[in-house]
Order: sequence, then structure tokens, then C-alpha cells
Amino acid sequence: MQQKTEYFTRFPNDYIQGNIKSKYGISRKFYITYILIDKYRSYEDYSWITIRKVLDFYGYKTHRNKPKAFKEILDVLEYMINNKMIEVQQDLDSLGYDTGIEIKIISENFDACKDFSKITSSQFDFIMLNESSINRENILVAFLYINSYIFIRQRDDNGNELSSKPQEKPEAFFRSIDSMSQELSMSKDTINQCIQCLTSSIGDKEPLLIKKEVGSVQPDPKKPPKNVPNIYVLNKKGYEQEIEWAIAKMLEIYNVDSFGEIKGGNK
Repeated sequence: MQQKTEYFTRFPNDYIQGNIKSKYGISRKFYITYILIDKYRSYEDYSWITIRKVLDFYGYKTHRNKPKAFKEILDVLEYMINNKMIEVQQDLDSLGYDTGIEIKIISENFDACKDFSKITSSQFDFIMLNESSINRENILVAFLYINSYIFIRQRDDNGNELSSKPQEKPEAFFRSIDSMSQELSMSKDTINQCIQCLTSSIGDKEPLLIKKEVGSVQPDPKKPPKNVPNIYVLNKKGYEQEIEWAIAKMLEIYNVDSFGEIKGGNK
């Protein structure tokens, strides 16, 4: 039997590489709204969603007094309409929790053609399964961010790489948690908890990311060694090679022959 091709959403990196509130004036509800619109789209580029379906992602209990998130979702839809990503004929102010919203997707503006990363249906389902104290939105944001910086080399239809020097572009993330915290305006503690979720199994589901602690460098002999960022790769076939290439690239970046021992907790 031929294996079914897995569904995925092409998510525009520009909306995740930075603070979406300060860059675009909209809440992080954009992420799940965008993914669900794409998930339920038809071949004719129509999509049907409800506000309840978006709220379900967060586990909100709906009642007569609508939560703040309800208005944030409406603001996201209005942003998409104003930026000609979608068309909605209904009056947004008339929508209830279970009103079917008919959305016409304007593909030339909604679909990311460059500078995007993919989130697959199985990756999204993994995040939905998480029942930790960290909310799903934070975990989704952390995954989208890390994934957006993992370079994916081009391959042909048979999966063969087109790059003659794949080691020059390892499919790995090795930015610091400090820079990630600043870009997303999230605390380092929250980010580390999200990464713990993404690098841990859930039942029989394998983790989405593989983590590799690297070591330390001491550029100034008068100062104590500093840990270099961890390496994170997608949990897929060949990830061991990607980690090796990423370590080699980091040695080149830090201009050292090897890394020292990890000092304390590596963050």
C-alpha cells in the first residue's frame, strides 16, 4: 500500500522570528488561526472554521462572557482581511462561538512562497497531546521559532540531496536561548520548559526535536569558560549526521579545535 503523504502548513518565518505583537500589532493567536485556516482549506481555497475551534487549542471553557482571547481572534481575522490574505463576507462582530466562518483564502498573499518553514500534521498533533503546565501556545511558538531557523536543503522527488556540500548547511538550530528569549519576549525559563516538552516523548510518540549539548569555550584566559548553545535537530532519519556537521560548523564559528566540558547547566 502506498503511504499517504503527510499534510503540512507552510508557515511564514517573518511572523515567528520576532515579537509578533510589536512587529504587526496582533496577538500570538495568529499562529493557531493561520494553521487551522490552512488545515481546513479546500482545493478551491475556501476554509471553514469557528472561534470555538481556535479556543479549543487553548483549552478555554466557553461561557456567556466571552474571554479576551475571543476578541484577539477577531483582531487576527481582521488583520488577515486588511492585508488581503483572506476574504470574509460575514460581519465579524456578529460571530458567536459556533458560527461557521466561511473564509476565501487569497493564496498569493496567504501562502508563503519563500522564507517559510513547514509544520506537519503529526508535529501539530504532538503539540496538541501535551498536557504539561506550559500552555500549548508557548510550545507551538517555541517549535515554530526553532524550526524556522533549521535550514532545509533542497532534495529531488526521490529524496536525494541537490547540494554538493551538505556539511556547509547543517539542518540544525544552534542559536542561544538568550537571543530566542529576546526575539520572542518570552522568559528563558519558559523557553527551556517548552524545549523540554519538545525533546521528550509523549506516550508512544517520539519527541519532535533531538537535543545535543556541545560544551564550552574560553576566548579570554582571564575569564571563566562559557557554554556554547545546544544543538537541536528535527527527529528524523539522518539526524546524527546533521549534529556532527553542526558541531563542525560551530567549531569553525568559534575558531577552536574542540569544546571544553559543559560548565553548570547549559542553557
